[in-house]
Amino acid sequence: MLVEPYLPMSRIAVAAVLLSLAPLMAVPVQAADAPVAAPVAVDPFEDIYAAIQESADMERQLDQLSTTIAQQIASADTSLAIAEARYPGLSQALVTGFRPVLSGYSARVREAFRPRMVAVFRAQLNAGEAHDVAAFYRSPMGKRLLGGVIESFDAKATITSALRDKEVSADAVRADTDAAVRGALAQFTQDDFAALGALAQRQPGLLKLGAIGEALGPIRAEMENQPLTEAEQQALSDAIVTSLDKHIAAATRKPAEK
Repeated sequence: MLVEPYLPMSRIAVAAVLLSLAPLMAVPVQAADAPVAAPVAVDPFEDIYAAIQESADMERQLDQLSTTIAQQIASADTSLAIAEARYPGLSQALVTGFRPVLSGYSARVREAFRPRMVAVFRAQLNAGEAHDVAAFYRSPMGKRLLGGVIESFDAKATITSALRDKEVSADAVRADTDAAVRGALAQFTQDDFAALGALAQRQPGLLKLGAIGEALGPIRAEMENQPLTEAEQQALSDAIVTSLDKHIAAATRKPAEK
């Protein structure tokens, strides 16, 4: 019963949605007759997407995925494994170097696919159910679930699929998300499950989250396989070269300084 936060995993993405609310100020007496702007209506389906972004620690998820990608780079082939052994920490240095590039790439891809993800919410839920789902993700229980998913998510199947097959499969994405959800739910007690069940009885829209997750699977796989633009590819290449040079230079200086 969860639609987990999602980043294009094999690209280590982050695109947090930041929402801010300005506090209401007291209106001066002389401005009493001024026209008051009508409140902006919130699309309840867009609000589900916003609630997930608000409640999930995307930076933490990016940290988790960075560790996985560094491990995958180090073991991708013999030459990389040799380089990692000779210059320990090289893979992590590479990931740290190109993290901003992939973060920008992810922001672009996530925005391009956001309407399609929201369309899935719109097709599966009515407006009242959408309101309940958004409220759930902003609740302590919803935030706890999202936090558990992020802590359990390593994207190993997705990244392995990208390195091995050059294209991420929907099965790989599903394997990673299923494992993360299982990891999150493993931290829940029987009382927690009873509370979730009681909430779902009162708000039946929550029971549709499984079907929504299934419908989002192919979209997530498409997100993973979006190519970088020429500018992004060049920035990535430059970041890798710079990171390699810096890390190797620092590693070779240390023995000479002893």
